[in-house]
Amino acid sequence: MDYLACLIVVLQLYETMGEGRFVDATVKLTNNMNLECIYPKTAGITQMSWVKSIATGKETIAVSHPLYGVHIEDKYKDRVRFINASSRDRSLNFIKTTEADVGLYLCSITFSDGVWEKVVQVIQSDSFEVPVLPTNHTITESGGNVTLRCPYSVGSSVQQVMWERIKADRMDTIGLCNLSEGKTYGSDYQERAMIDCATQERDILVIQNVTASDSGIYRCRYGGNKTHVMSLTVTSETLDHHWHILLIAGGAAASLLLLVTILIISIALVYRKKKKRRRIMKALSKALYSTQTRPSNSYGRSNFHGTPDSRRGVESVSGQMDEIYINYRDYSRKPKTRA
Repeated sequence: MDYLACLIVVLQLYETMGEGRFVDATVKLTNNMNLECIYPKTAGITQMSWVKSIATGKETIAVSHPLYGVHIEDKYKDRVRFINASSRDRSLNFIKTTEADVGLYLCSITFSDGVWEKVVQVIQSDSFEVPVLPTNHTITESGGNVTLRCPYSVGSSVQQVMWERIKADRMDTIGLCNLSEGKTYGSDYQERAMIDCATQERDILVIQNVTASDSGIYRCRYGGNKTHVMSLTVTSETLDHHWHILLIAGGAAASLLLLVTILIISIALVYRKKKKRRRIMKALSKALYSTQTRPSNSYGRSNFHGTPDSRRGVESVSGQMDEIYINYRDYSRKPKTRA
């Protein structure tokens, strides 16, 4: 860790954070607060750090190095962390914040060709300005350029125009056009924002290669306290195409599922009908067999006491009384004897 501490000292000597410095983003102080720092370039990162400006100078919060890992100062160790391990995302998450966390922060990323920096100012929540509703709405497709215009009559009295993107918990500075000092771009928009500070074009902002993530609320500020708020929606053809494919696939899958369900129900009904028919046929066959195998007369089951030519009723299988006839010789009379 000695080498890492040395890197911290060198980095601290390099960094300068004076009053009145251009602020790239203004963040509202909340209990769970994120300070965003996403490196926009493709060059490999050599080292990065988060530093806070204090009355006596600068205070190191955290340092990340590709080889030596992450080092967080003891004062912040229990309530500060890097949000993810992405090589380009070095955003910092604060938990259990206090009023002492209000102030100016610097995200500094060192790469092979130089240093990329982003200045973030944290302010009290009651000082965070909530913009009015947008007065106009722009819709464009992703991949192209979009032009936003601040609708005012440019005159010699307007010396400065600032463009910002408004979010729920922060405001990102896109660019600042000053007649005397020229133009300055926010760290996140250096590569794709264009402002013409010519006298008649200061009210125009062009954002290149817009994506769906650029959708949101934008504001221009001019003439001291005058503002104009507008909204931007960026549609994605690829996303729409994918949704179209998904909808078609979903519809086909639903149709197939419905067809299979109907087929299963039909098969089940046919099976039940066949099963019921077999059960009926089996019962009829059993009854027919029982009738065919019954004795031709009822002698074996008759219980009678008769007189000659007597008739007795015998109950049949069907429950009715059937008559049976019994013929036999009468031996009750004694034969005559010869004298």
